[in-house]
Amino acid sequence: MNTLPTDQQATRFKHCIVLFNPISTNAPATKQRIDKIGEIFSDSKVDILETSSEGPQANRALIEKHASKLGQQTLLCIAGGDGTTNQVIETLLTAEHLTEEQRQTPLLPLWGGNANDLAHMLNGSNRTRLEDILNKGKIVPIHPLQCTMTSEDGTVIVRIAACYAGFGATAFAALQLNKPAHRKSKLHAMPGGRPLQEIITVTAALLEAPSFAVKESNDVQIVYERTFANGSRMAKLKHLPVELTDEMFYINTLENRRLFSAIPRLVELILKRVSGKFLRNHAHFTTQGTSWAHFDGEPQKVPARTDVDIQLSTRPFYALSTTFGSKDKE
Repeated sequence: MNTLPTDQQATRFKHCIVLFNPISTNAPATKQRIDKIGEIFSDSKVDILETSSEGPQANRALIEKHASKLGQQTLLCIAGGDGTTNQVIETLLTAEHLTEEQRQTPLLPLWGGNANDLAHMLNGSNRTRLEDILNKGKIVPIHPLQCTMTSEDGTVIVRIAACYAGFGATAFAALQLNKPAHRKSKLHAMPGGRPLQEIITVTAALLEAPSFAVKESNDVQIVYERTFANGSRMAKLKHLPVELTDEMFYINTLENRRLFSAIPRLVELILKRVSGKFLRNHAHFTTQGTSWAHFDGEPQKVPARTDVDIQLSTRPFYALSTTFGSKDKE
């Protein structure tokens, strides 16, 4: 039975923008949530924007094009997965021409992709009612990971990760998950086939992932994976020892390829090694050879001799959440 919009739902936000990725994993289910948003806000208050197939820069331009509609009284719903959400957050925090008011636009991820880690941490499973989020949710500031990579020629690239970043094996796995061989697998059309194909692709990638060397505090170390987590959930797996709203992030380095037999084993090993020394607010190292990184599951090649500096962004993004209580904006 549908619940009629309450006065609180109707007046809390004056406008709603839905950024819809039509090729995301759960696009059909996401369309139903978009219809529900239209019922709650009335269609006259909702703008639906489709993401571009031309990639992150095109989507960044799309968001900036509609910047005049952003602000604290506009709810920006993200009908896509963690990659689409990452593009939105990175744009809000780093685009030069946005005002501080526009950067504070509240976000609501709609479980539109594969892992949907941020959506789950903010509001639980995809069975959560949108009416409940709009009625009970609090707008919370979240400081994401900020990774500044400076290459040998002086080129500086700043990447943002709301949930987690990784260098090495998990980045190599993210790369394989984005390839056509995985996305177009025939298993996806079979009941239970998608998670099975994920296990096959990820396990093979973790076993094949190359090692890479990093220099940290004048010591050179050969590693297979270096993970940075900003929240308690990573690639659908829960219970990492940090929350989205903490002022620390979790870091773990694994050196032995034999540990990467499967993701559950990887996380089990990470959790067994939990101690205070793995919670930090800053990390710095230099890659000695070419490697791969990922930011919320989006892979990126990292050239040799790149200085990598990771900290929590001083500029937060804002999200509507039923999980976390309200906080005063900073």
